[in-house]
Amino acid sequence: MPTKLQNRLHTFFHTKSAIDHLEAGVSDLNRPVLQLFYDSRLVINGAGGIFFAFPGNATDGHEFIPELSNKGVNQWVISDKKWAKWLMESESPHNWVLVKSPLNALQELAAWHRTFFSIPIIGITGSNGKTIVKEWLAQLIGPDFLVCKSPKSFNSQLGVPVSVWNLAAAHTLGIFEAGISKVGEMTVLENIIHPTMGIFTNLGMAHEDGFPSRSQKMVEKLKLFCHTPDLILEKSLAQEWAIDIKTICPNTNLIVWEWIENRTGTSTLRIGEVNYSFVLPFSDLASQQNLGNALVAAISLGISPSELFGRLAHLSSPDMRLSLKDGQNGMLLVDDSYTNDLAGLEAALQFAHLQRKPGQSLSLVLSDLENQTMNESAIWNSVRELQKTYQFKSLVSIGQQMIGREGDENWAQFHFPHVAEAVANLKSNQFENQVVLIKGSRRFGLEKLVKSWQKKIHGTQLEINLDALIQNLNFYRGQLPPGTAVMAMVKALGYGSGGEEIARALSYHRVDYLAVAYVDEGIMLRQSGIQTPIMVMNPTSDSLDELIRHQLEPEIFSFRLLEAYIKAVSHLQPVTIPGIHLKIDTGMHRLGFAFDEADSLAEHLADYPYIRVLSVFSHLAGADSDELNNYSHSQIHRFESVCALLDSRLNINFKRHILNSAGILRFPEATYEMVRLGIGLYGVEVNSWFQDQLEPVSTLKTTISQIKFLKKGETVGYGRNGILERDSRIATLAIGYADGFRREFSKGKSKVKIGGQWVPVVGNVCMDMTMVDVTDCQAEEGDEVVIFDGVKSLEALAKAANTIPYEILTGIGQRVKRVFFRH
Repeated sequence: MPTKLQNRLHTFFHTKSAIDHLEAGVSDLNRPVLQLFYDSRLVINGAGGIFFAFPGNATDGHEFIPELSNKGVNQWVISDKKWAKWLMESESPHNWVLVKSPLNALQELAAWHRTFFSIPIIGITGSNGKTIVKEWLAQLIGPDFLVCKSPKSFNSQLGVPVSVWNLAAAHTLGIFEAGISKVGEMTVLENIIHPTMGIFTNLGMAHEDGFPSRSQKMVEKLKLFCHTPDLILEKSLAQEWAIDIKTICPNTNLIVWEWIENRTGTSTLRIGEVNYSFVLPFSDLASQQNLGNALVAAISLGISPSELFGRLAHLSSPDMRLSLKDGQNGMLLVDDSYTNDLAGLEAALQFAHLQRKPGQSLSLVLSDLENQTMNESAIWNSVRELQKTYQFKSLVSIGQQMIGREGDENWAQFHFPHVAEAVANLKSNQFENQVVLIKGSRRFGLEKLVKSWQKKIHGTQLEINLDALIQNLNFYRGQLPPGTAVMAMVKALGYGSGGEEIARALSYHRVDYLAVAYVDEGIMLRQSGIQTPIMVMNPTSDSLDELIRHQLEPEIFSFRLLEAYIKAVSHLQPVTIPGIHLKIDTGMHRLGFAFDEADSLAEHLADYPYIRVLSVFSHLAGADSDELNNYSHSQIHRFESVCALLDSRLNINFKRHILNSAGILRFPEATYEMVRLGIGLYGVEVNSWFQDQLEPVSTLKTTISQIKFLKKGETVGYGRNGILERDSRIATLAIGYADGFRREFSKGKSKVKIGGQWVPVVGNVCMDMTMVDVTDCQAEEGDEVVIFDGVKSLEALAKAANTIPYEILTGIGQRVKRVFFRH
């Protein structure tokens, strides 16, 4: 938990030793800093918090000051002078600091906070493996140190100061990741972390675009260790970059290591000239590299190799994902059942809080926290404080730390020594319609409780990576002029991914609009608590009353629909009437007012000034085709002329938008005030030269139900169309055309991936099952099967069915379980 900083707050507001500020206003010098806020959406109870108002193109943190003040925030770091005036004139007393950059101020404050700690601090950087090395090292040294570490993958310019802020007097060691994406960033992070020991994991291709060369990237990453006494790195890395290491870290002692395999099957770790033998729980090279870095660090910290030998048997790979899973009785399960510490707990609670619908309560299942040297009373008090902030209705504790401790009457408590007792005694209906965060260390086996409470659907599931979704959103935002609004398409249940969860993630990241196809989709989002403006693309006359009641905004594409809308709102006060979006047909010839109807449309709207036109838009018929460039340009010109006419005749301020995902990259001159993001959000970009800039969002998986051994000449499936040309092992998969795995994929036209190997479909795809040939791969019953996991495999399926990736994604059946996760 964040430290109380009453005395340091004095310095923060009154001197320049912590921050180079422009102005400050203080009403209470003794007011404590209990929480650090930088995102208005995460503020529930602002008492004791300080808010850093970050400006930005999409949103400005300063705009949320009145709202946050009502939530109890009364300490601020701002960069807009007009808000300093607002705070001074407010009836409530505030502490505030005016700075040039709130982010720089936060970084400087964290660096200053770091100076109060003389404990060992380990800094980790590299292209890959930072988080797993941190987690494994924390597991290996946990019994000997009280560790403060980066939550999840908090390693950015914002994540690092937030992580270091968590350092408290009780900690005896810190482990912090540092990641950079361009030149100059690491110097800032080094000043914050100021490591006493460093780990350089590896140098790969990640973030390659931000550096002039691979050598320059190495130099920039090494700057984390320019003042570090000891640096741990693998021998091959030390040899390849010896000159750069000596140049950037001239006074740093290198602790160089390598793995040596011997005949007995154990692995020998050589550190310098000393050898240590271990039996490793992981066989892949990446895990061995990451584990080597963690073991060398643990030995360097004084943990005996014999002690580490025993601890390796209990080492587990933490799942770095927060997963959303549908539970029984209307529960939404937030599964984080692999690692547990206070900083990670708060991060998980923040995520769980954001999933709540209006009026929906939150409950917490919590195992004993890691780092057993921490005082149990302090752990309990921290949990009590978190309850006050996040207002969870029930606490289920697994383990020993919280047994016999009582909280307040407004939250129920259940204590069990082992997860088996919780599974036996707790029923899902006790948490009906709640968001339930299940957070614990892997050794407690909380996944058993997740499995017990999870909604029982067959083994096929679509995994949706919300981090990838937002990365794709930010890629397109980066192509737009500052201030351009973004309308995100979540129609067809978010292109098959799941409308509500996708919409909530996009709303959290402040897209300006959401767009759905039909009114019932919009109503579902409103009932889920989503307040972002929603455009309905195909409303019907008989759905307008419900549309208006839920403050949805219709696409108006014909005079008939316009007249119906005018009639539906005629009895309402103008302030309660949702605005409309006019669709112009410039050549798509699907929906929209014809080009030659613009005069009549303007004349008609002039008679109803209370009908607010929020946007005027059209759709390019061939935005993804070079051959149709001339046609696209003609559409753009027609659109501009219609918009100019409407603007001159109606004298209203509306947004214009004509570009979809493909058009954003190909026609930047037509960005206007807003763009519409569709399939690109989900990782598919028709402009192939940009495809590697996007992350795949969806992975479709199933399982092997049974494996049969069949002789040459036998047949498989309906119609005996799968004729075996050799003795074969045939696996039956729990997926069929009712799930969206289409009949066109039959008889070897498509393949699925098992154990990293692609194997062909045999015979006809059935409604609920599909057979594949696993003769040439290692496969067992119950094994995971990947149907698609990226654009190439998705495009291969689309080609087999003579269709497009859109149709494959939107055709995934509703009985397929959706699992949403973020790192």
